[in-house]
Amino acid sequence: MHDPCAALTLELLPSLPQRSSGAHKGQFGHVFVLGGAPGMGGALALASAAAYRVGAGLVTAVGHPAAIPYLAAELPEATWWDWPSNFSALPENAVLAAGPGLGQGLAAHDMLRELGQLTCPQVWDADALNILARFGPSLLRSEAVRLFTPHPGEAARLLGLHGSNEIQADRLGAIQALQSRYGGHWVLKGHHSLLLGGGECCYCPWGNPGMATGGSGDVLTGVLAGLLAQGLSASDALLLGVSLHALAGDRAVRQLGPESLLASDILKALPYVLQELKSLDV
Repeated sequence: MHDPCAALTLELLPSLPQRSSGAHKGQFGHVFVLGGAPGMGGALALASAAAYRVGAGLVTAVGHPAAIPYLAAELPEATWWDWPSNFSALPENAVLAAGPGLGQGLAAHDMLRELGQLTCPQVWDADALNILARFGPSLLRSEAVRLFTPHPGEAARLLGLHGSNEIQADRLGAIQALQSRYGGHWVLKGHHSLLLGGGECCYCPWGNPGMATGGSGDVLTGVLAGLLAQGLSASDALLLGVSLHALAGDRAVRQLGPESLLASDILKALPYVLQELKSLDV
């Protein structure tokens, strides 16, 4: 099914750079997570926490004020911006993750139009992808490092197809068509997620059906942004981030079973997987 895509192995995974004894938070990037429409503050909190858990130095959640209680309860370490009219105040080391709980209202459309003109590294997920599908590639006006994380339904909308069945019938062709149309680096999520960046396509052999639960993709978005913030290349962030997410899901499901797995369980398992990978010297 995956030929000519090769499977990722632990030995192929990039690693995070070693931290010096004099390290400070400014050296590990500043992730801004854009989402959190009314009723969807949890998605924003999950993505923000995931960016912190993989090593980002600072995380700012950018959302509708209705999402503030989620951040206050779940992640007091994060700072907060109300949904802004522009991003002119972003620091030089900013990485933007757009989509977790964003919604598709007028404010979201306006912010995505501005995001498409920024040159800082970016991760696009969820409703950011649905808005991108509506505007098409013309929304991406700037040259920027971009990672895109669609599930099959979002991929179908991005390619103007009728539904996810068309994507599932030719996943390799779909991810190649997505990169050809929009550029950037891609993960097509699902069983054995496909990855396509600067080189050949490969697939992630880890993960399990228990990860098919609300919020799982938000955790992945935060992981990818947190890795980009620490200076990993887009290709390395994609390989390591998708693998970390899947391995954390596998670690959690061994304890809890697929029916009971929550996205927050994947989040909690991330630090342990990071340590296990370090012990393997991969």
